[in-house]
Amino acid sequence: MPQLRQIGRLALAALALAAAAPAGALTLSNLTLTNASTSVFDDDGPIGAVAESSASVGASGPAGFEVQYAAVLGADTGGAGGGSFTQDFVGTFTLSFQVTESAGVSWAVRLDVERAGELAIMSDGSGFGTVTLDGLSVVHAGAGALVGSLDLAAVGTLSNALAPGDSPVQPFLQTASAVVAGVGTGAAEFVTLTFAFTASVTTEDVPGGFVQGDEAALRMGMEGGLLSFTADDDAGALGTDGIRVTATVPEPGAEILLALGLIGLGWFDRRRSKNGAAGPPKRGRLPRAKRARERGRLASGARPL
Repeated sequence: MPQLRQIGRLALAALALAAAAPAGALTLSNLTLTNASTSVFDDDGPIGAVAESSASVGASGPAGFEVQYAAVLGADTGGAGGGSFTQDFVGTFTLSFQVTESAGVSWAVRLDVERAGELAIMSDGSGFGTVTLDGLSVVHAGAGALVGSLDLAAVGTLSNALAPGDSPVQPFLQTASAVVAGVGTGAAEFVTLTFAFTASVTTEDVPGGFVQGDEAALRMGMEGGLLSFTADDDAGALGTDGIRVTATVPEPGAEILLALGLIGLGWFDRRRSKNGAAGPPKRGRLPRAKRARERGRLASGARPL
C-alpha cells in the first residue's frame, strides 16, 4: 500500500539521519561525595540527644553511580522540675562528578532521588514528643542544566501531645526524577549537586517524676546508639532507608525509537484527519467514469450490469 511505503521511507530517513549524526560516547567519572551535616552525640545527664549521618558510594562506573545518605536524629529528657529540649538537625551533602562527551554532541544524565524513613515517638512517661522533617532541596551547579526538579516536599510534624500515652510511627517514602543535560566540549566537565534539608525533635518533660519526656526520633537508615533509648532503633531499615541518589546514562538508540514512534503517530493522525474531513465513503455508488459508461450502455438498449 502507498501508506506503508511512505512509513518505510520515513523510517529509513530517520535511521539515516541518526547514523549521520556524530556518535556520542558519554562517560561519567571522578565521583566525589562530601557530608557536612550536623553531628551531635550526648548520652550524659538527664538529656540524651543524637544527630548523626553518613554518606557512601554504593556503585560507580562510566554509565552511572549510586549514592546512599543515612541519618538519625533523636532526643529524650527527664528529671524533677520538667522542661523541654529540642535537637535541631541540618542534613547537607554534596556530590560532584565529571561528564565527558564529544564536542558538539548533546548529552543527558538521568537522576533519581528517593527519601525514605520514619518519624517515631516512644511513650515512656507522662510527657510527650514531637518530630518534624522539612523539605529536601537540590541545587545544581557546573556543566549542563537541570531539566525538572529533584526537590521533595516536607513530610511534616508528628506529635503525641494530645495522646501522651501513644507511641505513633509515621513512615514516609518520596521520589523525584530529573535530567541534567548539556552539550559536550570534548573535555571532562564537572557537575555538582547539593542536597539539603532540616529536621528537629522535641521532648517535653512535665514537672515531677524521672525521665518523663517521651523519646522522639527521625529514622533514616541508621541507629543512634543512645543507652536506654529505643525510638532511634532502626535495625529493620538499615541500608535501605535514607536518601538514595541514582545517576544513569540513557541507553544508545533511545532517541531513534522515539523518533520512529512519533513518525508513526504523526502518519496515523494525518490519515484519521483526512478521512474525517472527507466523510465516510458512500455505499452503493459507482465512480463518476463508471457511471457515465453505464448510462451509455443503457441508452444503447443493453441490460444493466
